Amino acid sequence: MKECAMLILLVYLVLLIPGVQASSMGDMDVYRATEVCGKWIVSFNWSEMDAYKTSASHGDSESGDVKISTDTLIMTSSTEKEKVAKIAITQYSSRDASLVNASRLMSLANESLSKSGVCGGSTIAKRWMDGKPGIYASGIKCSSGEPIFAAVYPVDYHFDRPGGVLASDAIGVILSTYDQETTERLISSIKIEQAR
Repeated sequence: MKECAMLILLVYLVLLIPGVQASSMGDMDVYRATEVCGKWIVSFNWSEMDAYKTSASHGDSESGDVKISTDTLIMTSSTEKEKVAKIAITQYSSRDASLVNASRLMSLANESLSKSGVCGGSTIAKRWMDGKPGIYASGIKCSSGEPIFAAVYPVDYHFDRPGGVLASDAIGVILSTYDQETTERLISSIKIEQAR
């Protein structure tokens, strides 16, 4: 009886171990990348197969009495220069309820696609990113016929006063000419936080 139990345990372990190895081997080609973008820390899941180079920029502007600060991270594929992911974080000096409004986020996503040369129609859907409600859009770039993706969401939001409406002072905009799988991995895992 004891030998039978040991044999069953041995068979179970033999069957289990290859599954564990296959599972961990499949996860080995994806890692958690972290990049500094001005006063922000941007982290996301990325494939080891997709090496990239980064550049960052900062810009300040004003709209009326509201100061606007934009930090942009650009990741360009080391092997295919047409593959680019651009993450822009725009922060305003005051909170605004319109920054969490779905129609405003849709406009920003459409505007991002339009500026990137998307022609014809685009598909737009509501989607959660970094634990916050946002907009995900895609279209086809006129010059190359390649897909391009945009995602927009409030990086942080709070009630503007106790019992008031939701408002945000920062918006994240992601634009990607990477393939859909790479873009999905980036968008579904992105986290943007202020550097301490």
